[in-house]
Amino acid sequence: MTTRRARNQTATWALEFASSKQNSPLQLRGRVPCHIAARGQPSLNSVQEGRSRSISGMSQTVKEVAITIMTKMNNLPPVSTECCIYRVPEKFRRVNAEAYTPQVISIGPFHHDKTELQSREEIKLRYLKGFLRRIKADLLACTRIIRESEDRIRQCYQENLTQGSDELIEIILVDAVFVVELFIRNHYAEHRDENDEIFSKQWMSNGVFHDVLLLENQVPYFVLEKLYDLTALKTTVTFFKLSYEYFKDVLHGHELAGTRIQVRHLVDYVRALQLPSFPRGMVSKQAKKFELTRSAKELHEAGVKFRQAEGTLSVLDVIFRDGTLEMPHLVVHEWTEVYFRNMIVYEQCHHEYKYISSYAILMDSLIDTPDDIDILIRCGILENQLKSADDVASLINSMYKETMRESSQFFYSNQCEEMNAYSRTRWHQWKAAWYRWKVILNRDYFSNPWSGISVVVAVVLLVLTLVQTACSLMDTYAGDARRLFRRHK
Repeated sequence: MTTRRARNQTATWALEFASSKQNSPLQLRGRVPCHIAARGQPSLNSVQEGRSRSISGMSQTVKEVAITIMTKMNNLPPVSTECCIYRVPEKFRRVNAEAYTPQVISIGPFHHDKTELQSREEIKLRYLKGFLRRIKADLLACTRIIRESEDRIRQCYQENLTQGSDELIEIILVDAVFVVELFIRNHYAEHRDENDEIFSKQWMSNGVFHDVLLLENQVPYFVLEKLYDLTALKTTVTFFKLSYEYFKDVLHGHELAGTRIQVRHLVDYVRALQLPSFPRGMVSKQAKKFELTRSAKELHEAGVKFRQAEGTLSVLDVIFRDGTLEMPHLVVHEWTEVYFRNMIVYEQCHHEYKYISSYAILMDSLIDTPDDIDILIRCGILENQLKSADDVASLINSMYKETMRESSQFFYSNQCEEMNAYSRTRWHQWKAAWYRWKVILNRDYFSNPWSGISVVVAVVLLVLTLVQTACSLMDTYAGDARRLFRRHK
């Protein structure tokens, strides 16, 4: 505070010195004619004094504004490399606010004061009580851990947190212990209370799972690990493993090794579960333009085959080779939109490589109608656990809005270019046209046995009519030829 005050005082002195040099009395050249002075007009001295006062007043205002701006610049907090927990930008929130807003429980300072979530604070305190029963330290030791990390915790949040020191320490401690205890009880059913308020109620368990996936509803991951290290369980299972066990049945990602990647918070962890198996940094930098592919139905008509990839670790491992698009299995369920949307926003705010955003764009280009969904389901790429194919198409088509504009950020540029080139060849265009005609025939003329029989009968009659007409023409021409031959003879 003393240093900041000194900087502000120095800025004031510097501006005063600069203004004093600029505001010296004006040296007016020439003299006022005598006849003007004689008529009672202002003298040279009075004109000079009036102008000086006007300029002096204006200079004082400018100086005050400049001092105010410089004070604000001096008071700016330093940009932290720890920042990783962001507010969702309004352009994303407008599409579906519920996908970014906690429904049951708040975690961290952003949504702590929401009235509708206050009733769940008792659940957190009960989880804290259960956590303290199994650790080797007491509540004072837990509080000391948070207090020692307070500055680093504040730097993890995008906003300048308004909570005081004591309030923030309480929020982080109670909420972080809740998450740790939640993961412990998920993995070890014997540690759950008889009437556990979360695991004994399916709707509550689902709601908490939803809220844990939200970008705005996070505490730093290093805090969770420090608190977990107070338990005796750390010798048998890592917190990375506990995190994976909590998410694995829904997100279907690959397990992470504890030393392989640095995780900032749970949304970052969930994103890391989905990262592709290729080395990071292998993005399509050489792509010349932002080119998407055609829909699954159009590609299928042009001869592109779809196949479920096997033995891959990540849903992002998409390969196109020899006319076949191989994609890993993706289950679309009630949480798909929530975790994809929050991962996409986190990528837009924090990460250089937009893996999840690229995948959402690719799926959007492949899916336009329920027919595209049906093709991907038949080949095992998609599994629909929502109500209908229309719901899946609507979900996927709305996820990637305003995420990227540069082709260098789109990981699947090469695959899209190759699929488009494959489908544009003359042979595949003819194949697509034949496929469309076949679809029309099946839909309009062979949709049921009776219509099919009618078409066959009509074709037979048409053929017989043509044969009869041809025979009549042949007889007519043959008779004319014989008569012409007799006449010449």
